[in-house]
Amino acid sequence: MAQRLTQMFSMMFLLAASLVVSADEDRAIGRHAFERVCSNCHSDNPIPRAMTPAQMSELPPETIFKALSEGLMVMQSAALTEIEKRAVAIYASKIEWGTVAEQKRAESLTQCAASPPLPADALTQPHWSGWGLDLDNTHFQPGDRAGLTAADLGNLELKWALGYAGATTVTTQPAVAGGRIYVGGPNGGIYALDARTGCAHWKFDTADAVRGAILITELDDGRFVLLAGDRKAWFYAVDANSGELVWKDKVDDHDWALVTGSPKIYQDRVYVGVASFEELAGGSVTYECCTFRGSVLAYDIASGKRVWKSSTVLEPLVATKKTTTGVQLWGPSGVAVWSQPTIDPQAGVLYVTTGDSYSAPASKTSDSIIAMDLETGEIKWYVQTFPDDAFTAACTAPNADPVAQEGCGPDVDFGSSAILRTLPDGRRVLLAGQKSGVLHALDPDKQGEILWQKRLSPGGVLGGIEWGFAADDRHVYVPISDVWETKSTPGHAGGIYAVNIADGTEVWNTPAAEPDCLELPGCNAGQPAAATLIPGVIFSGSMDGHMRAYDPADGKVIWDYDTKRAFETVNNVAAKGGSIKGAGVTVVDGWVYFGSGYGLWGLPGNVFLAFGPK
Repeated sequence: MAQRLTQMFSMMFLLAASLVVSADEDRAIGRHAFERVCSNCHSDNPIPRAMTPAQMSELPPETIFKALSEGLMVMQSAALTEIEKRAVAIYASKIEWGTVAEQKRAESLTQCAASPPLPADALTQPHWSGWGLDLDNTHFQPGDRAGLTAADLGNLELKWALGYAGATTVTTQPAVAGGRIYVGGPNGGIYALDARTGCAHWKFDTADAVRGAILITELDDGRFVLLAGDRKAWFYAVDANSGELVWKDKVDDHDWALVTGSPKIYQDRVYVGVASFEELAGGSVTYECCTFRGSVLAYDIASGKRVWKSSTVLEPLVATKKTTTGVQLWGPSGVAVWSQPTIDPQAGVLYVTTGDSYSAPASKTSDSIIAMDLETGEIKWYVQTFPDDAFTAACTAPNADPVAQEGCGPDVDFGSSAILRTLPDGRRVLLAGQKSGVLHALDPDKQGEILWQKRLSPGGVLGGIEWGFAADDRHVYVPISDVWETKSTPGHAGGIYAVNIADGTEVWNTPAAEPDCLELPGCNAGQPAAATLIPGVIFSGSMDGHMRAYDPADGKVIWDYDTKRAFETVNNVAAKGGSIKGAGVTVVDGWVYFGSGYGLWGLPGNVFLAFGPK
């Protein structure tokens, strides 16, 4: 018996040793492959939008492997074998492979004791639906819905938190109605939770991450329906009570198409824009860039039938030139719609802001504000604010083909929705904030005639006005990103401005606070997240992990919550906060909700937070 035990322990020791050797071999293979394929872009001084090795080390290896195998880096990793991709992921991450799987196995959403249907008046009670909240996209929640004042901020406390297993980025804005909160998952799925406790009513599986805001509406037959898109370009209508699919549609068949912006409802139709990550694929020397063309779709809400689809590119797609290695290039392309449309019933149009072109020469509708007919999708007029902005990853990649780099622009497109405002004197103003750092004011009743332009920051690739701003009937409140351009001096990024809508004059500006996390990779003072406005309070999140509230009268900070810590969660998933980038704060009936974490070039995190009164 003793001999058998000795033999057994010897075999166990040898097995363990072999596993150690295998892990070491994985890291050796990964290091070699990383240095051969990845290090040109991912270094301590990376190209724009590329993570440093320190930032990558915070990602789970499964996340890195997915990006290499089927995600954003699939073209760049084409020269790697599947074994090498896995080895790169293991080498680049300081997290053990399998940690995510263990977290998912441990995930246990507590089912609510009862799941009564939403009350018939769910959308007349205090609620939140979509990104910009109203047809004008003001990001303003009225006081009777907010149920929160500046004086109440000191009485807020964390009530519950939800963790997303394996995620490092949280950018979805939830819908709230009838005591329920509907929030998208960064790994896919829509959760229906109790707004007060976080217990689960149901979870609906989507094909990929839900990145934009969820919108809730009521059909003519009394059913409540959720509307949202995902990163696989699927658009869903889901029953808000049961979690059952009502209808779905693929908004675009292009391999790189996706939905990032929230839909917008007007009467019996829902409108949604289509974006793309093809500009990243364009960094590969073997990729025939680029063929994606942005668009807007109109659906009948009840049936899911397409009413129209209108391209944001006016010129036909043609073969343009070939690279030095003979790869065919195409254009015009790009002109993605990243954000939520703005509805103007008075003019009978919707307004969308567009991204850059993916090919040179740039389309004449890239970096533009476009007015489309609500009934037909016909483009009525457009205003291009920055011409010749053609950008793909090839523009900054060190090994890119020189032909693919011809005509590159600075990548200062629109990532945020336009805001339509009627001033006290009856004049109407259409506001659009750009990554260039410029805030534009247009006359919607005169074909988009420029009223004024105000430069608020240097702007750049991740700069200027990135995800969104907020407005009342006199002032617009604009957080500033400038994440990448000032990363060497993080304290100089960020800040927030109040600007007079009538003439573009500055009312006040509050510089960003000096970050308290400069020792962490990805820490920055930039404020790229969308702002949320309620009477007497502006919420603005920061890349340093803080959610701050400002006084609209003078810009003073009146509340500050640091999310950079670990949280206990209602679903038993280990979770922590990080950079706040993307969706802003949701405020309903005295409660405050937002997510924390941005692992791409910020501080990773995977938590959704719910605050209520003490």
